[in-house]
Amino acid sequence: MIERAQTAGPNQRRQADRGQATAELAVGLPSLFAAFFVAAWLLGAVSGQARCADAARVGARLAARGESDPTVTLAVARAAPPQARIRLRRQEGLLEVEVSARISRAGLDSFVPDLVVSARAVVADEAAFVERPPADAATPPFGGIPAEPPDCPAAPCRDSGPP
Repeated sequence: MIERAQTAGPNQRRQADRGQATAELAVGLPSLFAAFFVAAWLLGAVSGQARCADAARVGARLAARGESDPTVTLAVARAAPPQARIRLRRQEGLLEVEVSARISRAGLDSFVPDLVVSARAVVADEAAFVERPPADAATPPFGGIPAEPPDCPAAPCRDSGPP
């Protein structure tokens, strides 16, 4: 007896594939949804970090120019993320402004953790340099280079080379 190989016809193949698209969609859609929210969370964290860095730089510039601490704090608070912590410290001719903020996603607290982002800017206190006179007033500026050439007779100074 000759056996024939059973080949699946087009109708049998269609029935085996039935429901495959639904299963792929059931797995793929939640994964896509989760990837979207993770990307939005990371974008919020990067944005918060950038705002902290900008706010710290603004505060450092204002403080270095000699603005009062309340003025600096107000300007930093405007540039920083909401509810940011601001720290302004002056010591040894340097100004340090540190801004930190907690980044959270409303409604996603159980899925993604809060992040704390911070930035710090340190600059020289320009007011400290302007207010203090130099220790030795006779010392020429710019590392000992005299501002004007020394007085000398006209002939020897101009004729430095052979005639």
